[in-house]
Amino acid sequence: MILANVGSFGDITFYCKSVGGRDKILSFHDLNRSSSASFSEHERNGEKAYLEFGGDGLDEITLTVEADARYGVRPLEIQDKLYEKKSLGKAEFFVLGGKKVGKNPFVITNISEAFKTLYIDGRVIAISLQLTLREYANQVARITTIPSAADREPKEAAVTGNDSYTVVKGDCLWNIAKKFYGKGSQYTMIYNANKDKIKNPNLIYPGQVLIIPK
Repeated sequence: MILANVGSFGDITFYCKSVGGRDKILSFHDLNRSSSASFSEHERNGEKAYLEFGGDGLDEITLTVEADARYGVRPLEIQDKLYEKKSLGKAEFFVLGGKKVGKNPFVITNISEAFKTLYIDGRVIAISLQLTLREYANQVARITTIPSAADREPKEAAVTGNDSYTVVKGDCLWNIAKKFYGKGSQYTMIYNANKDKIKNPNLIYPGQVLIIPK
């Protein structure tokens, strides 16, 4: 017997093997993975917009599974398993070459199937199933990392005086200027008054105490 496990999705194992001279295959093709990140764009008068990183996006995997009875597979069983996972919203790890793809499990968000070959009486010989998997990052084990209600509340700016401001996480000069002057485009006033602390107007750091000109 020659056996090669290609990967798995939960309890569905993808393999290519030869038993007694007969090939047994359940595999896939056209595997694609995409990933993204979110950024907020802040307009700046006369200059290119400022990008603020929001967080990592959810990965997506697409692939086509071939279930063919001529290769020792029961196509309708594979079909049923995949539809059950989709209907239950069951999150499973996708494994390729013995390694998990990504840090989190995936759920099936879409199935598109083509009945490739049928017997004359309508029984299924081969089904091609196109799957879309979406990363499932909201696991119970991660609840401890969610900020408390108090932490999620917007924090008031830490003003230390009528003419100073302490930078907090997520600040940029544009937003500070908008807070004090009503216009983000006035950020140059703050920058010019703090050139001894700010080398680059696009880079400020929590804890910095800035002079706010009147």
